[in-house]
Amino acid sequence: MYLVKHFQIKKELTPWVSGLLAASLLAGVGYTAYSQLTVKSSRETRRKEKTVAVERVNLPITISANGTIVPERSVNVSPKTSGMLKSLLVKEGDKVEKGQILAYMDDSNLQGQLTQTRGQLAAAEANLQKLLNGTRTQDIAVAKAVLAEQQASLEKLLNGNRTQDIAVAQAQVAEQQATLQKLLNGNRTQDIAVAQAQLAEQQANLQKLLKGNRPEDIAQAIAKLRDAEYAKNQAEEDFQRNQELYNAGAIALQVVNNSRTARDRAQTQVRQAEQAVALLRSGTRPEEIAAARAAVEQKRQALTLARSGARPEDIAAGRAAVEQKRQALALARSGARPEDIAAGQAAVEQKQQALALLEAGSRPEDIAQARAQVLAARGSLQSVQAQIDDTVLRAPFTGTVTRKYADPGAFVTPTTAGSAVSSATSSSILSLASKNQLVANVAETNIAQIRIGQAASIQADAFAGKTFAGKITQISPQSIVQQNVTSFEVKAAIINDDQQMLRSGMNVNVEFKAGELNNVLVVPTAAIVRQQRETGVYVPGGEDGKPAFMPIKTGMTVDDKTEVRSGLKGNEKVLMSFPPGLRPRSQNPSSGGIPGLQPGGGTRLR
Repeated sequence: MYLVKHFQIKKELTPWVSGLLAASLLAGVGYTAYSQLTVKSSRETRRKEKTVAVERVNLPITISANGTIVPERSVNVSPKTSGMLKSLLVKEGDKVEKGQILAYMDDSNLQGQLTQTRGQLAAAEANLQKLLNGTRTQDIAVAKAVLAEQQASLEKLLNGNRTQDIAVAQAQVAEQQATLQKLLNGNRTQDIAVAQAQLAEQQANLQKLLKGNRPEDIAQAIAKLRDAEYAKNQAEEDFQRNQELYNAGAIALQVVNNSRTARDRAQTQVRQAEQAVALLRSGTRPEEIAAARAAVEQKRQALTLARSGARPEDIAAGRAAVEQKRQALALARSGARPEDIAAGQAAVEQKQQALALLEAGSRPEDIAQARAQVLAARGSLQSVQAQIDDTVLRAPFTGTVTRKYADPGAFVTPTTAGSAVSSATSSSILSLASKNQLVANVAETNIAQIRIGQAASIQADAFAGKTFAGKITQISPQSIVQQNVTSFEVKAAIINDDQQMLRSGMNVNVEFKAGELNNVLVVPTAAIVRQQRETGVYVPGGEDGKPAFMPIKTGMTVDDKTEVRSGLKGNEKVLMSFPPGLRPRSQNPSSGGIPGLQPGGGTRLR
């Protein structure tokens, strides 16, 4: 345009120059229009028809699954027997080693049983040693002395009474005759004086009862009552504590019965002390005064009797005693009776047998029984010692204290529920968990690709962009069916979480490295279609320039590529899109889904 205007202004230019410029302008405009139309047509053609070459690649197999972080081992720590928690040495979050002491249970009752069983064992061992050593020389000497004494008595019976024995019998007769003569002669002045003194003493006692009890006697009785009440309270506390321990199975019934007896005895002593205090405060009872007056009257009658002399019946009794002593003297003079001699001979025989038994020593069956008693006592001691050892709670494995359920002073019992951290009961002391592991459910279609030792990549939503390494350690032999979906539980160890970032209960995504397909033919998954009940792809160059359908047999699908096991050579190109009017109509549209999951195909992996 500028040139036209310039030529209009400069009319002195020649006409041939103007023609040349106009022709050049027209040629440039035509070339530009032609170029734009050609490029646009080429681009339209490429847009409507896109092909991708079949290629051979190494196809990694990765199986994806969802999993959870859980401890490899978890347990609720509780005592073997019910009891009171004495002390707790750890807290939540502490790291503990296997065998480390975690807590102590109260063992005060067991210590008493330990002392008792030790004493029983010592007694059984002493008895066994006594039987093994046999009878002591001193015991045999004593038995011989007893036998000799019995033989001497028999010899005495056989030989008759000695002159000395007859003399003793005569002396007893004389003594009894003197007593009779005393009764006949009446009481002496001294006897009357003794009776008077006894009467005065009884009268003084009666006077004391009439005046009542002194304040210091009442105070002393009250002090005894306080002591009895304290003993009763202590016995009641012991009984209640032993009753609770027996109900929990920690002590024997005999201990409870002993404590009940001690409590009842203490209660009886309190009642006696209360009665004594009440008796002192109430003063002398009328019946006591009456009894004292009766005693005074009795002593007065005795004095009167002494002053009046012996009674006829006393004289008769004295004469009977003299007659008895005379008969004994006559018996001594007549010698031993046959039955006395037979009894003496039997006693000698018995002592001889006892001596022979001592000299023979212990019988084998007695020694065997003593050995059995030692074994029983040793077993009881070991049982009590084991119970005491069980009061020391130790860590069964190396791990972390995750929860605490009880404090010192609490009464805890053995846990019968499943020992998982989430199912701990209030009767436990604490929960202990070992290092964490991954537990994932792998679909039934993929489980054949899983092997122990395969690597795993773990990602948690809590640590975006962070990948943790794992290694498969266990594959469950039993399937799990949830909502008609079958899967298998796979466990993997976490090998690069030294800082323990992954915590129990976290949900994670995991990819298992199941291997690699080397040098396999692959095509884009999007290029695979279904035609005439077959799976295949379209390639260019068919009849009349239309795409040709090539049936193929597929294998595994990884990401956007699918393995081709047969049907292609490897030098083909497959159509991803079609020119207008050349797109074939897909058959069996209801089959849908991923081609790799159809019958005859492989498994879709990620």
